[in-house]
Amino acid sequence: MNIYLVILLIIAIVAIANLAMFAAVRGSRGMKFDWLNTTKAGLSQPFKKEDDELNELRKRVEDLSQTKGDQTTKPPIE
Repeated sequence: MNIYLVILLIIAIVAIANLAMFAAVRGSRGMKFDWLNTTKAGLSQPFKKEDDELNELRKRVEDLSQTKGDQTTKPPIE
C-alpha cells in the first residue's frame, strides 16, 4: 500500500509541474522576453559576426587587389 502512495505522489507532482509549465508558457505569449529572443538568435547563428567580419575583409582585399592592377583574384568562397 505504501508503494502505491509514493507512485501516486510522484505522478501528481509530475502532472502539477507540467501544468504549471504549460500555464507559464501560455501566459507569457503576450509579455516581452527580449533576452529569450536574443538568446535564440545567438544560438541559431553563432558565427554570424565572424562571417560578416571575414566578408568585409575579403571585400577589402579584393578592392586592394583591383587597385594595384592585380587581375589574379580568386572568386569568393561561399
